[in-house]
Amino acid sequence: MPYVIVERSDGYENVRDVLKEVFETFEVEEEVLLKPNFLKFDNPENGCITHPDFLKAILEVLNREGVDVKIVEGGFSKDSADLCFERFGLKRVAYCINLNKDEFIEVEVKGKKLRRAEIAKSVFNKEFISVPKMKVHHLTKVTLGIKNNIGFLKKPAIYMHACIDEKLADLLKVFWPKITIVDGIIGGNYSEISTKPLKHGVIVAGDNIIAVDYVASQLMGFKDVGHIRVALERYKISEDEIETSRDVEKLKKQYTLSFFSQMLGTLERTVFKIRNLI
Repeated sequence: MPYVIVERSDGYENVRDVLKEVFETFEVEEEVLLKPNFLKFDNPENGCITHPDFLKAILEVLNREGVDVKIVEGGFSKDSADLCFERFGLKRVAYCINLNKDEFIEVEVKGKKLRRAEIAKSVFNKEFISVPKMKVHHLTKVTLGIKNNIGFLKKPAIYMHACIDEKLADLLKVFWPKITIVDGIIGGNYSEISTKPLKHGVIVAGDNIIAVDYVASQLMGFKDVGHIRVALERYKISEDEIETSRDVEKLKKQYTLSFFSQMLGTLERTVFKIRNLI
């Protein structure tokens, strides 16, 4: 039965007790990678990217336990990750790898829609902790742990957008994090790029990425998210079997896609459906 920790936290200065609970509940090895969502360099108070203070708190807790931690990320542009690493002072506290500048290797995924993919060599077969931002996305409604795996792929990864729900579920065969910790203290509303910050004050964590994403999407007020539904079915996980540490209903806030984001998502999905029919 998947267990998901759901805890309140009104600010990033108060997260260490929750993180200690996470790492007491779910074990990690002596070496681990941290994978945030640094889509672009942005003010972390905007809710677009994983807050650097959240990452630093995770690093602090793990380092005290003697865990060797490296931060890995690519981002939308070639230098997105480097800008975040440098401007947020992350290079002073951990070894950081810009995956967009890494060597890439082709791996066989053998999924239902994703047959193969080029991935960063530095992360292949490595244990990692996914630290996504809780925010919306025009094509997938939400971008949480499952979608955070796209950051491991060689850019551009636009090929993932066709049949994206199935391909994201396929990618779990290659990338399954040891722990997923969702930064929902400041959520990202309206758009995945030009986010409007939503003060949600929650942290969601667990060792089953699908269960974590399901709970997080419920906290965001989304009843049905395509790629999460596909993953639940693929891995035979029942929503009723997911146990949470707190009542999700009491912590729920309604996230919304902007009109433009909704139209863009509808347009993209329609185009891909037509292409599949041709």
